[in-house]
Amino acid sequence: MLRTLLTATLLLASAMTFANSLDTIQRNGTITIGVRDSSPPFSILDPQTRVLKGYDIEFAQGIAKRLNVKPVFKTLESNDRLPWLKQHKVDIVVAVLSRTPERDKEIDFSVGYFVTDTRILAKKGRFNSEKDLAGAYLSAATASTGAKLLRQNFPKTKLAEFDDVPEMIKALNAEIVDGVVDDAPVLALALNKMPAAQRSRYALSDFSLALEIYAVGIPLGEKALQAAINNALVDMEKSGEALAIFNRWFGPQSSAPISRIFTISPSRN
Repeated sequence: MLRTLLTATLLLASAMTFANSLDTIQRNGTITIGVRDSSPPFSILDPQTRVLKGYDIEFAQGIAKRLNVKPVFKTLESNDRLPWLKQHKVDIVVAVLSRTPERDKEIDFSVGYFVTDTRILAKKGRFNSEKDLAGAYLSAATASTGAKLLRQNFPKTKLAEFDDVPEMIKALNAEIVDGVVDDAPVLALALNKMPAAQRSRYALSDFSLALEIYAVGIPLGEKALQAAINNALVDMEKSGEALAIFNRWFGPQSSAPISRIFTISPSRN
């Protein structure tokens, strides 16, 4: 009986600790945010100023501002995102994290704050339809949804995983891989960064492999924190700040111009 009561008490204490994490963040005055430092235009460490910047970084700052706390950034790799949340090494993750049914079982997510699709960057004419993927050697970021997509839906495709896009572009230019699989704006930026002569040889596939919804990663069960972040994101949309951030990084004058095909909504979008 005593053992049962002790177990119940520990479980209750654990639940209370998780439930009060928003209170802890606001009491401490800081929120620790896991971000990438090599995923332009979403997040990049400026080599001159050593300051993080990008679409994700500005959204992370907007969330912290609305929670009335200071953001503390911790840079991580793609395969660190879920483990760090589950181990409470960070409070939230804002790091090109796509929401998937599998990840929904491990962590909670905010409403989506960016929607795009997955494409292939390759030599012009190499990939005209999904049939051309059979037997191709493609690269994707480690632990990314692109890598998982290729494994699950295109078993006849050979896969090489890299830490970041610059490494994949090097492999593409060296003809080690036939194409790079990632989200359209990431590939568009990588293409625009190539020298003109080199850029003329490549193009993004006309067809997409999947739709991607980026959301803030939150430890499982942190409903108060989830609600606060959702409110912050919706407020950024209503105030026009979300659109301004999008235009800064993806508008007509940006280095990766794309159309905004979404709005941030209170419902799960």
